[in-house]
Amino acid sequence: MIAWQNHSASRLHNGLLWGLGALCGTALTTSLARVFAPEAGLWSAIVSSALAALLIWAVTHKATTITPPSAPATNTEPPPTAHELNSAFKNQEILPYFQPQVSLKDGQITGIEALARWHHPSHGTVAPLAFLSAVARAQLWHKLTDTILHASLSAIRDLEDAGVFVPQVGVNFAQSDLEDPQLITRILWALDQFDLQPNRLSVEVLENVVVQDAASPVRNSVNTLAKLGCHIDLDDFGTAQNPFNSLRQLNIDRMKIDRSFILNIDSEPKKQDMFAGVVLLAQRLNLHTIAEGIETNAELRLVQKLGCGHAQGFGIGRPMPLDQLLNWARQYQQSPHLHASPAKLA
Repeated sequence: MIAWQNHSASRLHNGLLWGLGALCGTALTTSLARVFAPEAGLWSAIVSSALAALLIWAVTHKATTITPPSAPATNTEPPPTAHELNSAFKNQEILPYFQPQVSLKDGQITGIEALARWHHPSHGTVAPLAFLSAVARAQLWHKLTDTILHASLSAIRDLEDAGVFVPQVGVNFAQSDLEDPQLITRILWALDQFDLQPNRLSVEVLENVVVQDAASPVRNSVNTLAKLGCHIDLDDFGTAQNPFNSLRQLNIDRMKIDRSFILNIDSEPKKQDMFAGVVLLAQRLNLHTIAEGIETNAELRLVQKLGCGHAQGFGIGRPMPLDQLLNWARQYQQSPHLHASPAKLA
């Protein structure tokens, strides 16, 4: 088995901010082949090629371990207090920005992802890394999730009322959310409040959170939400120690391929092989794919050529408040080249 890791991402887990590297391992064994290719013939060769692409990528990187990151050098402000956070929620200062997702087949808008932002009265717009740890320490995580969930469902209802149909909105759920026995009730109540069906909500979960034993409340929550009709997006695919477990154990609709797979993909042929291998595996499991962090035309054209179904990133649209998203969507839908070239906005 060969493993590689790229120290590139930071995430909140159990109230602590950890650096997660993209760690991928492959072992070309007959048991693994049976998981992905139960029938013999052409597909066995395709999957072997896909796994070989993963192996080629792994060979070019050193195996390392997951380590906590150093504190961000630019963050010199003291962490917010529980009182400040409660005041922010009360004054509706913490709200989602929305980043659009588009189809790479016809260019249509296929969804939006909700990303928390704090409109601080003194410091302006504050990114989540500056306050999420404080939210967890203050035991306000459920309040944050409910705030983002309700604002997100309200947003797609408002967009629809304004003539812009967005099929689904993605909301990130942390481990503490997924372990809450009241989560299903909270979500169903919110959907009912805005008269929306469960398929309008995409539940975004991190790989390292959902890969747990079969009896875990996290696994139960995810699979129950899937049965109710919610979409399940596996976020940052490739950053967990065993990226195949989550695909095998959960009712996932879509794999979100991490930005680390895409960075410099236009200039690194081996990275293209790696990305193509991931897409092939997703296709075999009947999963949709979305490339995260698309920033350039070259990246967008390549992931489209390599078979990825959807894309999201600054090259398509930055995270933006609802009013700006509405203007963006109207301009995007009026483009005469919408169906021919989704790369036009990059």
